[in-house]
Order: sequence, then structure tokens, then C-alpha cells
Amino acid sequence: MTLQSVALTLLLLPAAGAIVLALGALRLPRTAVKWIGPGTVWLSFVCGLILFADQLSHNQAHDFTYWTWIQLGSFNVPVDLLIDRLSVFMILVVSGVGALITTYSVGYMAHEDDPSYARFFVYMNVFIFSMLLLVSAGNFIFLIMGWALVGLSSYLLIGFYYQREAAVLAARKAFVMNVIGDIGLFLGVFLIFTTYHQVRFTAVFGQVPKQDSVTLEVIALLLLVGAIAKSAQLPLHTWLPDAMEGPTPVSALIHAATMVTAGVYLVGRMHPIFDVAQYAHDGVAAIGALSAIFAATVALVQTDIKRVLAYSTMSQIGYMFLGVGVGAYGAAFFHLLAHAFFKALLFMSAGNVIHAMGDEQDMRRYGGLRRQMRLTSAAFLVGSLALVGIFPFVGFFSKDLVLGLAFSKPSLHDFPQIMWVVGTITALLTGFYTGRMWWIAFGGRPSPDRPVQHPHEAPPIMLYPVLALALLTLLGGLLQVEVAWHGGWKLVSDFLAPVVGVTGWSEGSIGYVIAALTVVLSAAVFMSAYNLYVRRVWPTWSLALPWAQRVLEHKYYFDELYSSLVAALDGLSQLVFRRVDQPLLDGTVRTLGEATKASAGALSEVETGYLRNYLLFFSAGAVVILLVVVVRLFG
Repeated sequence: MTLQSVALTLLLLPAAGAIVLALGALRLPRTAVKWIGPGTVWLSFVCGLILFADQLSHNQAHDFTYWTWIQLGSFNVPVDLLIDRLSVFMILVVSGVGALITTYSVGYMAHEDDPSYARFFVYMNVFIFSMLLLVSAGNFIFLIMGWALVGLSSYLLIGFYYQREAAVLAARKAFVMNVIGDIGLFLGVFLIFTTYHQVRFTAVFGQVPKQDSVTLEVIALLLLVGAIAKSAQLPLHTWLPDAMEGPTPVSALIHAATMVTAGVYLVGRMHPIFDVAQYAHDGVAAIGALSAIFAATVALVQTDIKRVLAYSTMSQIGYMFLGVGVGAYGAAFFHLLAHAFFKALLFMSAGNVIHAMGDEQDMRRYGGLRRQMRLTSAAFLVGSLALVGIFPFVGFFSKDLVLGLAFSKPSLHDFPQIMWVVGTITALLTGFYTGRMWWIAFGGRPSPDRPVQHPHEAPPIMLYPVLALALLTLLGGLLQVEVAWHGGWKLVSDFLAPVVGVTGWSEGSIGYVIAALTVVLSAAVFMSAYNLYVRRVWPTWSLALPWAQRVLEHKYYFDELYSSLVAALDGLSQLVFRRVDQPLLDGTVRTLGEATKASAGALSEVETGYLRNYLLFFSAGAVVILLVVVVRLFG
């Protein structure tokens, strides 16, 4: 089997699984659904490993063209897949973590009836196919196709429980927000085509100039609009917390390894453009830093355990944007991998708790779970410590690498250092809200409002993927630890270097010192939550700042602002309809119609049907024409 066939097979396996499950949803036994849904994703992961082995040994990018879709003169759109180190890295993340999540779903969704059970795996497989198409596309047309299919499949997954109004509204909100970003992406691609007359990535990147220009800045800014919508960054972020209305495996899939990382991938893939368009590139870092601290503050007051994790996702994606925004692409993608490990772990562990607590998601009604769900609570603690950035978990290596490179980047201005300050404050906030979540849900005594007093541990089919991710979260930092046997080689950043380049500066000794200080402070604020929410020996900050509590509970009033804007636009459209559309446009059409009808009625009077009348009009007309001719000749 050739590499070209492996690449296509990898892409088509989840699609084939979705088709088989969709056609046999009412006839296939549940056992077949359990094997087909996760099985096709696992096979895709195996194909990804084959491509990874080839890239590791040969380091040769492949642009596999399967056939030509459109051919118009010199313009052609091929059906091609770009298999290089960046696409293979993303393929492994999407298919690997996706396979663990779909396996977990076999147990989590077991209570669904047969048609809905199969329908869930159809949606999951379509989603994974869409993400694989997005990250392996070799041209902008198929990038757009994958981008749009990700939006569609996420809409279906978030609204899986379509009987619930909240789920339908959340799915619609996610779809609308993503369409806003899609418009930016489409316009950016259109401008790329009109400028370079190419759709292949390699052909376009070869023509990008070395000097910045207005056109290049506009292209980069339009692409950035698409990226911030898909990755839920400010100001197109409001869909992400509401997406928690979907089943917990959907939350793990969308928020950990796949959809929200698409914007980071887009900036990384388009780095030849962003590296030149400096203003847009700085905008990526600024948006990432602001989104990180914004989401971290909102997470401080959330009581729904999945919403806390949702805002932490937005915050961690902000770190990735900060990394690619300062040019530390390898560090940003390493944090993307680390985040896939620990955030999928956290969501799936939370799913175990929600499953055991009768679908209750308010963590204030938990308490004391570490004594009753020991394995799940230990796994959740591992994910929490990685999220905070505590040694030796993977988050320590990835987050501090991003912050260290941002602090150490040489610049004529203080921009990277300002971003570092924001990122460091965010790290401390992360330590606090993560500690709050852990101690409220798992520490202390059981809440008297518990829906289930004696929760059971998750079944093995749900527990094994969680434990696998806990192991990856514990050991994942070794992927970036410098190994002496390969000349100081770091697996992630050095593996990606041929595609995204090498970071032109190092953290430096001061970076290590500050990173260590950040870790110590983050651990301290994590433990301080114990005194606040378990021992209750300290007063909570919300008592001293009730106005801040209200602002954060309303998420800085973004939803209210957008609702007001929609209402204002609706009112404006009604005003234009009454004052412009009806009197001018509709009035003009009606007036012309009435005038035509009246003139036709008057002319119909001369249509008598008598030949003598028609001869009279004909003769009169001939006389008039004759008189005109005579006047012109002799006048």
C-alpha cells in the first residue's frame, strides 16, 4: 500500500463508517455500532502512524493529487492532500484523541435507544472526517470544505438532544458565530486567489512577497476572523460555553483536540503570510492574550463543571494564539498537543462524575467524591495539575515554554513582554479557578443536595480511555524534553521545524527562573482554594467585590450586548422597511403597475373589433406620416 493510498484511506475511513452507520441505523445490532464507530477512527490513527513514521525517517512533504476536479484553461482545482509534518502532527492529534473519545462514548451513550445511539456515532465520524480533511487539504478549496463541514457537524453534535430547547439554541448560536468567521475566511481566500491566481498552498506561499503590504495585511486579518470564530476567541467566543448542552463526549471532542484548535492550525499553516503581515501577526498574539485572561476571570464564578472547563479551553487556546502570534510555532503546537491530552482527560473524567451523579453538572452539589470515585478523582486531579502547569505534568512543559519564549523574544518594543505579563496573570487565575473546581467537587464532605449519595465508579469502557489520557498527561512532557542521543533533539518542535521554522531565540536563564516562580505561585493559589472552599477559614473574594461577581456571572455582558445589537438591527430593518422599502421600492412598483393597467385600459377602448375603425386609424396615421415627410422636404 503506497503512502498516497494510506493518506486517502485515512481520510475515507471515518466517512465510510458514518455512511454505513447512517444506512444501517435501524438494522445494525448495537454491537456492530460499537465496533464500526470507534473502529474506523482507530484505523485512521494507524494510518496516521504510518505517515508519521515516513515523515520521521524521510522528512519529505508530499502533495498527493488524486484527480483534477476543475480545469479551466490554466486554472485548475486538484483533489489533493498535503502530507507534511504539520498535517501529520494534526492527524495524529485528531485521530488519536478522537479514537479515545469515541471509545469512551460507547459506554457514555449506552443509555440511548438504538437509532439515537447509531446517529451519535454517525455525527462523531462525520466530525472527525471533516477535521481530517481540514488539516490534510492541499489547497484552499478543500480547506474551506473541511472548515464548513466541521461547522455543520459541530452543529449536529451540540444539538444532539434536539428535544431540548437549550440544545437547539446552543447549536444555532455556534453555527451562526462560525458562519461569521467563515465569511472572513472565504473573503480572505478570494483575495488570495485574485492576488496570486492559485489555490494550492505551495503555489501561493511561493509567491508571498518578503515585504509587508496593505493587501497582505487584509488577507491575514480576514483569515484571522475565521480563526478566532472557530477557536472561540474574543469577540466571537460566546458560542463555546453554550456548546456544553451537547453530550460530554462531544464537549471533549470539540474542546480538546479538534474544532477549537482549527484556528491555531490555520495561523500555523498560513505562517508564510502572517510572518510578513506583522500587524495582523501582532493581532493574533494580542487577541490570544486578551482571550486567555478574559476566560480565566469568567471561569472564577462558574458553577457548572463543564462550563468551567469550557472557559479554561478558551483561555488555553489563547495561550496557543499567543505562541503563534509571537512566532513560537513549535511551542504553540506543543501546547496544542498537551491541551488535547489534559483537557480530554478533564472532560471525560467530568463525564464519569456527571454519569454517576444522575446528569447533575452543578459542582456545588458534589463534594467528597475523591473517597467514592477514587480512580476518576485521581485522573481529574492529574488533568487539573496539568492545566495549572505543575511539574512533572505535560502542562508544565508546554505552558511555560510559551510564556518563556514570549518573555524572551527580542523586540524594539515591549509588546511580547506585555503579552507575557497577561499570560502570567492568567496562569495564576488558572491555578485558582482550577483549585476551586477540584476542591468543591472532590474535596470536603458530600453536599447535602447531592442527587446520588453513593455514586459508582465508571465502567471499564469509560475508565480505560481516561486512564490512558492520564498516563499521557503525566508523561507527555517527555516529548519536548531535549534528548542527548539525537544531538539535543526535541520531538515536537524539531519535528515541526521543517514546516513552521525554528524559533529564532531561546528562553534564556531568566525565562527559566520566572517560569519556576510562576509554577510555585500557581500551586500556591491552587492550594489557597482549599482554605476558601473546604475549610472556609478565609472569606471569599466575592463578598468584598459583589459588583465584580455580577460582572463575571454575566460574562462581561457580551451576550446582552449581542442581543441588544440584534434587536437594534431588527428595529432598523423594520424602520427601513416602513420608510424606504414600502413607500419607495414597493410604492414605485405599485405605481408603475397601476399606470400600466390604466394605460392599457384606455388603449383597450380603441380595440373595437370593427374593420372600418382600424382602416380609419391606418389612414390617419398614413396622412400624418405623409405630412411629416412633406414638411421635411419642402419646409
